Amino acid sequence: MVKTTEAKQVSRAASSLLFPELEFGVADNGTYPSEDFQRVITRIAFDNEFANAGAKAYQLARGEDVDVGAESRNSLARALLYHLRGLDADAVDDQFDRVRDAVLDEAARNRLFSRPVDVATDVHDWLYYGDTETPHVSRTDPDRGTDCAYKFATICIVDPSVRFTLGWVALDGAKTDELADALRQLVSQAREYVEINRVYLDRGFYRVHLALLLEELNVEFVMRAPQTRKVQRFITDHDEDTFVAEYEMARSNPPTGRTTVRLVVTPHRTRENDQFCLVTNREVTRDLARPLAEAYRRRWGIETSYRKVTEFLPRTSSPTFSVRLFYFLFAVALYNLWVLTNLLLTPDRTVGRKPVLPTVLFRQFLGQIPYG
Repeated sequence: MVKTTEAKQVSRAASSLLFPELEFGVADNGTYPSEDFQRVITRIAFDNEFANAGAKAYQLARGEDVDVGAESRNSLARALLYHLRGLDADAVDDQFDRVRDAVLDEAARNRLFSRPVDVATDVHDWLYYGDTETPHVSRTDPDRGTDCAYKFATICIVDPSVRFTLGWVALDGAKTDELADALRQLVSQAREYVEINRVYLDRGFYRVHLALLLEELNVEFVMRAPQTRKVQRFITDHDEDTFVAEYEMARSNPPTGRTTVRLVVTPHRTRENDQFCLVTNREVTRDLARPLAEAYRRRWGIETSYRKVTEFLPRTSSPTFSVRLFYFLFAVALYNLWVLTNLLLTPDRTVGRKPVLPTVLFRQFLGQIPYG
């Protein structure tokens, strides 16, 4: 049982790791103080709302008289977005780096990273409906009426109750060189806080130069393999539905590259007469093929984490990258704080337990944000 008083105290303590680090560049004689911006952003994050509506709701909740018309522009929201647009992207990164340091240092003090951890990395699309030539916007698979998105690569622990997001990199596309730079940064960021046991990657990372990079970084990886004609030939040449074989990943066009990995093939979990294919740089026997395939499915932990991050993501139509970056990293920070709060409220910091504090209550306990 979690007592209300304890949940409030732990949530408020968690908020002290976030709000003091937020910087908006507000002048001493500014119309609105930073505290108003903090509370509006927190409110629109939990409500998945636009700044204009969220600022009105915030002011109404604290007893102010505002124009609630749907077409009216709110001065507090305008001031918030003005200051966010004025921030440098590196400055935004720096303040949320400090938040991440504080959160994960607190997790380490509570011995939550006492053993090596499995992590996963993925690229997440924040769909965009504006001009395709907008800086930092790139093409993606068509979805919900658009084929444009802001892209963010993240690395996340996949153990169920400790799914902290350890690092992030904003992307301008999905070219191999950019993904390689992002992957190098993500592994480096994660190693600042944890010892990596293994990294899981989806088929979007299935490129020989990324496999070579992970080997260079001395990282054990398990990567989903698409069923190319070469992979299909291996499947046809083996009579068994489960097998492990040495396999050469290769690129013949410049820049060329090749490396030998293990191809792991098992029956697909849900589709009959289909195979589930992985490549890995670890030694694998046939007896370990299916357990490895089951372990790979833990990679979905990063998808679950990202879905939770989106629960804290404000809505915006702004094309300004600093606004998008601030909102995304604020959502990641809230998510990490929620994970930390649940672990601190769990008896003996037991890893593997389900969250004990729902996000709706975390919102109520986090800080003094009026809700009328």
